[in-house]
Amino acid sequence: MGLRKNDKLNQLQQLIPEGVAVPSTWLSANGYTPQLVRKYVQSGWLKVLGSRVYARPGEAVTWEGVMLGLQKLGQMQLHIGGVTALNRQGLAHYLSLSGDATVHVWGQDRPPSWVEQVYVNAQWSFHRRRLFTHDTEQGWVMLPTKVRDWTLRNSAPERAILEALSEVDETPSSFSFTAELFEGLTTLRPAVVNTLLQSCIHNKTKRLFLFLANHYAYPWAKRIDIDAVDLGRGKRMITRNGKLDKRYQITVPEAFYAGSK
Repeated sequence: MGLRKNDKLNQLQQLIPEGVAVPSTWLSANGYTPQLVRKYVQSGWLKVLGSRVYARPGEAVTWEGVMLGLQKLGQMQLHIGGVTALNRQGLAHYLSLSGDATVHVWGQDRPPSWVEQVYVNAQWSFHRRRLFTHDTEQGWVMLPTKVRDWTLRNSAPERAILEALSEVDETPSSFSFTAELFEGLTTLRPAVVNTLLQSCIHNKTKRLFLFLANHYAYPWAKRIDIDAVDLGRGKRMITRNGKLDKRYQITVPEAFYAGSK
């Protein structure tokens, strides 16, 4: 019996690197009983991060470690999206020098309550808005982490900017911030853009994307099949007290209206 328990401990140390949040559901599914987990905690082989979540002692658990616990161990349909995904791909630079940040996570699954119990040097922002009719295979990228060879699922730039645009509020500053993100997207892939626009169900987001694509006039924008994109009917207010762009029937800040092409 002792040898079997040692085998389980060795297996745990091989399967789970330091710095990763380990949900109790994963432990249970892999044969680690509550009694065995309690023994590991008492012996210092596991540490308690919160209710029903653990980690190996050693390296601190970062937000990446929490996401690895959710994605890889918890098999949850959650991914890094929006501004955070753009940041991780070198397409936005809005993280403070201290490392504090808001981590934008997208997906229909509701995160477990233990996520908020694990201290990480970041704030979580979970988005459950459904943007697409289905999750096409395009628009994803697996990015490396600092944990072994483990990777995290992120939105590719084409999907990430649509996610960011869907969060634009009625203030000019919100519009300008996201437009600045868009300005850096000089090499989007037209095929992926077309697929995502055609499956997107949020008309304001699609109109804003096309407005900015026209505004910055990058070469890839010429290959968008606008006729295949359902933009809905009627006017949409994006910026309160903004100017109405007649082509896409959305209100935009006057500075962008004056400079629109």
